[in-house]
Amino acid sequence: MQKPKLIAAGAVLAVAVAAGVWALVAAGDDPDVALPTASADAARPTASADVADPVGVLKAAAAKADDQPYKLTVGSGGVDGDATVLLWDPTAKRGLETTSLKVPTGVVKIERLTTGADVYVRVTAPDRRVPVWDGKTWWHVGTPGAPAVKQGLDNTRLASTLGAPSGVRQTAAREYAGTLDLRESGAVLGSGVSKVLGDRAGAVPFTAAVDEQGRLVRYRIELASEQSQTAQLDLTYSDFGLAVSADPPAADLVGEDPPANIPGA
Repeated sequence: MQKPKLIAAGAVLAVAVAAGVWALVAAGDDPDVALPTASADAARPTASADVADPVGVLKAAAAKADDQPYKLTVGSGGVDGDATVLLWDPTAKRGLETTSLKVPTGVVKIERLTTGADVYVRVTAPDRRVPVWDGKTWWHVGTPGAPAVKQGLDNTRLASTLGAPSGVRQTAAREYAGTLDLRESGAVLGSGVSKVLGDRAGAVPFTAAVDEQGRLVRYRIELASEQSQTAQLDLTYSDFGLAVSADPPAADLVGEDPPANIPGA
């Protein structure tokens, strides 16, 4: 199997886990993966979309991301269609994150299920050359009382990167643009951010939009690949207040002691 090409810097971050998993397939390893869900925003009153205080509006929107359940769609701005969809209840710390990664033989699907402190990962591959990617086994990668392991991009915390914007200007009704300092965001964006952004991590362009309630609904972080090709990390928040189902898998479908080629193991 050959590795799928990286779309660009945005894809490196947006599907960091999936890309790493597929790399293992190319190397002939055997993994299985699942994903968590993401969190939403909505309860606190908006900082009254004050034209005079766009920074305040964005900080308030970022802070509201953990107020209620939501759906988050994460894309890379690439043409290959790789994407992640997350359904997240930030209060209960429960949800499901599903990443679809196009590869030469089809699509690898990685699901990460978070049920409080317990985290399970399941991977479905387009062929059976990797037995543990059977699309059935949920590998237990987090245990009660221990912090849940998350590799690569932490989609449940992406809104927090908008907490300290600079040079913000309003570009349209409830739409803004500016720059971000992502040098301290490695825990959210994954270790790949430093490799992708390098010295540019201190001033990364972004655009964002809030709804009438001051909730973040669109957020794009502008990135550049190593070849200086533009790429983006596109986020769309929606379905605020949705009911999130995240029950533990049936016992006979759970695998303990996951192999090293399972994301989060």
